[in-house]
Amino acid sequence: MLYWEKMNSFDEYLKPTRLCDFDQEPEIKETAKRLTAGLADRREIFNTIYQFVRGLPYGLEDWDVKASETLRKGWGMCSGKTNLLVALLRSVGIPARYRIYRIKSETILWRWIASQDKELARQMGEPLQEQDHIIAETHLNGWEACDPARDPDFEEGLRRLGIPLERKPVTDTKGNLQLIMLASIDDWAQNRQQARRFKESRELIFSEMNKQFDKIRLIGKEKD
Repeated sequence: MLYWEKMNSFDEYLKPTRLCDFDQEPEIKETAKRLTAGLADRREIFNTIYQFVRGLPYGLEDWDVKASETLRKGWGMCSGKTNLLVALLRSVGIPARYRIYRIKSETILWRWIASQDKELARQMGEPLQEQDHIIAETHLNGWEACDPARDPDFEEGLRRLGIPLERKPVTDTKGNLQLIMLASIDDWAQNRQQARRFKESRELIFSEMNKQFDKIRLIGKEKD
């Protein structure tokens, strides 16, 4: 019997949900099986799936995107890519869950994007002081955090532009990080979507901001 077949206490971290829809969309399971064909080691299976999701381009979009839609589009925000990672892992029997916390806004990145397009800068306005961030946790030798949001080319572009890669968590007065651990983000993502900053013309704003992300990605791909 495989290790993960014995983990009854982890049932809630193996189930599909409305957004984590690997039970409804066969291409999720098919993708996971194709990626991990011939692999038996759990960590190797995880690493292969993680690198696949991390390699998908990062871009701004809505919070409540199904895993199947992220796979179909081939790109996503932190929530969409994390949700796809969780779906792929659960589809092969590896427990996975969501970790949500607040980070300080990436002001330098925001300023760089605004400097590229005056009209976009006007639409973007000033950056907020804080923003939500979602990453995944998977159970291998205990729970381990993993962040698939930024693709390698995007990160390399940020590095070459001198834009900090580190995401700085927001802590309380005692220096403690406030975390939310969820087996499902269905309700959270719906509520977060309703409370998002850009409501009017958000698709246009996101499209223009994602074009700037593509510029950063191209810089990351340039040969030294």
